Amino acid sequence: MRNMCRLLTAWLGKDGLEKLELIMEAFVKSSEHDRYLEKASGGKSLSHDDGWGIAAIGLVGGKPSIIQHRSIRPVFDTESLRMINLIVSRLKRYEEAVLLIHSRKASRSEPYGEEYLHPFITLLENGATWFAHNGGADKLRLASLLGVYPWIRVDSELLGYFLIEKIGDCLGEQEALDQCVVKAYDSSKEFIPSCNGFNTGLMMLLGNNPHLYLTHWVGQPCGDQVLLDYYKIATFRIADSLAAGSITILDYLPQDSSISEITILEPGLYKASKTSFVRLKPY
Repeated sequence: MRNMCRLLTAWLGKDGLEKLELIMEAFVKSSEHDRYLEKASGGKSLSHDDGWGIAAIGLVGGKPSIIQHRSIRPVFDTESLRMINLIVSRLKRYEEAVLLIHSRKASRSEPYGEEYLHPFITLLENGATWFAHNGGADKLRLASLLGVYPWIRVDSELLGYFLIEKIGDCLGEQEALDQCVVKAYDSSKEFIPSCNGFNTGLMMLLGNNPHLYLTHWVGQPCGDQVLLDYYKIATFRIADSLAAGSITILDYLPQDSSISEITILEPGLYKASKTSFVRLKPY
C-alpha cells in the first residue's frame, strides 16, 4: 500500500546550521499544504498529519552526539513547532550535523502511533542506523523473510530492517561500506510495487563517523505522471551545506542568498556529504 510522506535530509556545516530555520520552516509548510499530495489523492488529502520524526548526528571535536524525537502530533502542530525550535537551537551548538526528518501520511492499512513513525533506529555492534522511507513496500513478503508478524509493523520499517541486515552481513565479510550499501539497496528494490516510491534516507553512525545515503526511484512499470511528479526529490545548497527533500519543499523555500544550486535528483542511490551528492548507482 502506498504511503504518502515527506522527507528531508541534510549535511550541515556551521553556516548551514545558522540557516537551519529556513529549511525547517519550508519542510513544515510543505507537510501542512502539499499540492502534490492533493493532486495525487484526487483532492482527498492536503496534509501529512499522521506524525513526524527527526534524527540528527551532531559533531563537536570529531565526536558524535545524537538528537532524536518522534511525535504523533502533526509536524505543523503548535507543540511540534515548539519542539522543532528546541531541536534547532540544540543543533546550532554543533560544528557540523547530519539530519534526517520525516512527516507521515499513513495508509489506512498501516499501524498508527508514535512507535510507527520514521526514522526507524537499528542498533549495530559499533554504531546505529536511522532509516526513513517515502513510498510503499511489499510488507507480507518482507515479514515472511524476516520471520516477523506483519500487522504490528510498518512496511517501511520492515524494508529498513531488511536493508540494514543486508548491510551488516556484507560488512561482516569485510567489504567496503559504500559497496555494501549498493548491494543492500539492490536487494531491496524488488519489494517496491509499481508506482510506489523508493525515496529513502539512511543515516548511519559507525564508530565516531556519520554517513548519509539517499535514494530516489519509483517502482516500475509506472505511467502515472502525477505520482512520478509526487515522488520527485529536489536538492539544494544552503550556505556551506547541502540538503535534499521531497519536491514540495521548493514551494516554500524563501528567496534567500544562502540558497542556491537547486536541482531535481535523477533516479539512483546517492552518498551525501557537506559538499556533494555522489551517485553511487543510477536506477
